[in-house]
Amino acid sequence: MNTRHLLWALPALLCACGQQADPGKQQPAPAADSLAVAIHNMRTDLAVQPNDLNLRVWLANALIEHNEFAAADSQAAIIAQAPGKLPQALYIRGLIALRQQDTVKSIELLTSAIHIRQDSSEYEVVMLTADMIAALGSYENATNYYRLAARIDSSSAEAPFLTGECLEKAGKIPEAWDEFSEAIRRNPAYAPAYIAIGNLLAAQGNAKDALVSYNMAAKADPTNADAFYRRGKTLLQLGNKAAGLDDLTKALSFRKNFPEAQHLLDSAKNL
Repeated sequence: MNTRHLLWALPALLCACGQQADPGKQQPAPAADSLAVAIHNMRTDLAVQPNDLNLRVWLANALIEHNEFAAADSQAAIIAQAPGKLPQALYIRGLIALRQQDTVKSIELLTSAIHIRQDSSEYEVVMLTADMIAALGSYENATNYYRLAARIDSSSAEAPFLTGECLEKAGKIPEAWDEFSEAIRRNPAYAPAYIAIGNLLAAQGNAKDALVSYNMAAKADPTNADAFYRRGKTLLQLGNKAAGLDDLTKALSFRKNFPEAQHLLDSAKNL
């Protein structure tokens, strides 16, 4: 599962909080770490501007990052009472559940928020939700969320690519092919989609066309270990031992811990 964060540019806030606090008011000394300082400053600002919901969202996310889950949930409860802000509160509670390793609860909360906002949902929230659903093996359900993410960000190659991966795992190969092709249409330099199409071709026994896709992947990303491993493996199958060994060696130079490439390289050398 891809790791994603719901936090919004928190580092930029570390120096920005506390600007509107009363300079004449004595404040308690904040903790030494920078995130604790930011939390302290946000609380100070909220004492002056209790209706600043954006700042309250920032505070809730900072509290989660600082492992202050009960305090973050208290902020979510306040946010949930504001008109139109329930999705943000659900986002916060979903992230709390995720940080507490309760994936099922996190999915429940985040999908509730997404169902409210639909195509106006946060792209990263939708992708995170899809990632978690896919990690549980519910591939067809995950595709619904990846497709929503693809609509939200029409430039994203990752969303259709991950849709394709789920469709492939669900056995829907033609649909998967279409999604991989869409990822390439959106970003012609997106190497994972070329590799995925190459893998589909290789699985069909079409090594020559698979090689073309792997060539495109290596061209799109000249340091992609998977592209060189797949191309090297295919070259060996096609009888080009020298080029295959060269590609496998390159794959290992890009990824030192690559057992499959190392095993294939050692085996090919001994033939």
